[in-house]
Amino acid sequence: MKKRQRFEYLLVILMMVGLFVGSIFLTNYFFRKELLAQQEEYLQKKATLLLDQLSPESFSRQQFSSQEKTLIDHYLTDKNERLSLMSANGKIFYDSIDTELNESRKNRPEIKAVLSGADFGSALRKSATLNKELLYLALPIKKNGELIGIIRMSEETTQFSSSIQSFRRYILFTLGLLFLIITAFVFLLLHQKNEPLVTVLPVLKKIVKYPDEARSIIQDSPEWNELYQTVNLLSQQMSQTYLAYTSTEEQFHALLDELMIGVFIINVDGQLQLINPKMLDILKIDTDTIGKDYFEVIKEPVLIHLIHQVITEKSTLHQEITLAESLNDTILDMSLRFIEEDGNDYQVLGIAYDLTRVRQLEKMQKDFVSNVSHELKTPVTSLLGFTETLLDGAKEDPETLTQFLEIMQKDALRLQQLIQEILQLSRDGKTIAYDDQKIELYPFTEEIIRTYRKTIKEKKLTVQILGDTTANYTTKYELFYPIVKNLIENAVQYSQTNETITIDFGFTDFFYFTVKDTGIGISQKDQERIFERFYRVDKARSRHSGGTGLGLSIVQNYTELLGGTVTIDSHLGLGTTFTIQLPKN
Repeated sequence: MKKRQRFEYLLVILMMVGLFVGSIFLTNYFFRKELLAQQEEYLQKKATLLLDQLSPESFSRQQFSSQEKTLIDHYLTDKNERLSLMSANGKIFYDSIDTELNESRKNRPEIKAVLSGADFGSALRKSATLNKELLYLALPIKKNGELIGIIRMSEETTQFSSSIQSFRRYILFTLGLLFLIITAFVFLLLHQKNEPLVTVLPVLKKIVKYPDEARSIIQDSPEWNELYQTVNLLSQQMSQTYLAYTSTEEQFHALLDELMIGVFIINVDGQLQLINPKMLDILKIDTDTIGKDYFEVIKEPVLIHLIHQVITEKSTLHQEITLAESLNDTILDMSLRFIEEDGNDYQVLGIAYDLTRVRQLEKMQKDFVSNVSHELKTPVTSLLGFTETLLDGAKEDPETLTQFLEIMQKDALRLQQLIQEILQLSRDGKTIAYDDQKIELYPFTEEIIRTYRKTIKEKKLTVQILGDTTANYTTKYELFYPIVKNLIENAVQYSQTNETITIDFGFTDFFYFTVKDTGIGISQKDQERIFERFYRVDKARSRHSGGTGLGLSIVQNYTELLGGTVTIDSHLGLGTTFTIQLPKN
C-alpha cells in the first residue's frame, strides 16, 4: 500500500513538473512568435513608408538624388536597425551599415521568397557581417508589375529579447504559483482518496490473519464514516461466523473421533481427505495418512477393489466384507457412496461398521442355545425314560425302584444346578444393586470345602488353606461366593486320587485368591476358550462328573463385575492354578 502511495505521489510530481515545463516552453514559443510577427509588421510598415517616398526610377538607375539620400540617411532613427537596397537580382548597391558592401544576397531566405514572387520575405538568423542575431524583412519594388529592386530592413533581436525575458520571468512566477496550488490540491485529493485504504487495509489484514478477533476502526471522518462502520460490522460478523464455524468444526471432529463407526473421504485426486481414528484402528494404519493416495495407505485388496468400482461406476455400494487374516479377520458392514460435486469434482464417502463382535455374539448365542438345549435334553430324557419304565411296572420291584429314583434324583439335581448357573450367568451386577459385606475369608473357604467333603473323601484329596486365618475382605457377597465356589468345585472334580488342592488368599497391591490343583491340566489351545459358556476340555468326562461348562464363565463374568481379573496357569498333566485379582476394599 505504501509503495503504491509513493508511486502515485511520484507520478503526480513528474506529471506536474512536465506540465509546468511544457507550459513555459509553449507560452514562450507563442509569445516569441507573436512578438516576431509584430516586429515583422513594424519593419514592413517602415519599409513601405520609405518606398512611398522614393522614386522607382532611382532603383532602376541604382542612384538616388541628394534629397533621397538625405531622406534615407535620416530615415533610420534607431542605430540597431539596418537598411539594404538591392537590385532585381539581389545584389546590394546600398547598405546603411557597410557602405562598401556590394555582394549578392539572392541565396538568403528572405530574398529567395521575394525573387520567387512572394509579397515579402522574412528570416531570423545571425548576421555574418555584424555577428549578431537579426530579424530580416524584404519587400519587392515593382514598376508596371516588373521587379526592379528589393528593399530589406533588419533589426537586432536584442531590441525585443528583453521583453521576452521579462515576460518569461512573469510567466515562470505565475505558472509556478499556479502549478504549486494545483499540485497541493491533487495531493490533497490523493490523500483523501487513500485515507480509507490506509485506515481500512491494515484492519482487513488483521481480520484475515486473526479471524477470531473482532477489530474496530475508531476514527471520525464525515466522508468515510459509513465505510468505517461497515468494516466494523463486517469484522464483528466475521468473528462470530468464524467462532461458530470453528466450534462446529471442533464438534464435528470430536464426533468423528468418538464415533464407533469408521469414516473416510477420498477426493477427486484419489487422496484421503479425512479419516477418523476408528477407521485407522479397523484398518491398522498410521495416523499420518491425510493427503496420501488411498491405495498406498489401505492395504486391504477387497476394500481397494470396492472403492475403484464405486469411482468407475459412479454408484453407491453396500456390502459386508471380511478383511484379511492380518487384520484379525475383521467383518465390516461397508457403505461406499459416490458424491458428485460441481464440475468434474467428486468425493467417495466410506462408512464402515465393525460387525466382528456382533457376529461373534451371534455365534455365541447360537452355540449357547444349542448347548443349553443339549444339556437340558440329557437329564430330561433320562427322567422321562426312567419315569416311563417305573410306570410300566418297574416300581413293583423295590430294589429297581430305589435304584431308578436315585438316578432320577441325580439327574434332577444336575438339571437344577444347570438352571441355577444359567440364572447366575444372566445376572448383571451393574443393574442389580448388591450390598457390600465383610467376609471372614478362612471360615468362608472352609464352609465351601465342606460342601464337597464326600467327593474329597472318595478321591482321598488333601485340601490346604494357606491364607491368614484372621484375614477379611469387604465385597459383594452374592458375586464373590459363586467365584470361589466354582473354582474349588473345578479343582475337586478334575483332581485325581490322592492329589492336593492348595487355596491361598491375601493382600499385596490388590486382593488375590488362588486355587491350585495337581489334576489333569489344560492345554494352551483350550486355555484360549476355557471361559466360554458350555466349553469343556473333556466333554464326556465333564458330564460324567456333573459339570455344566458354565462355572468358569461365571467366574470371569463376576470377577469383571467386581472390577478384577482372572488368570490361568496350567500345563497338561501338571495341574492348574486359577488366580483372582480384585481391588482392595
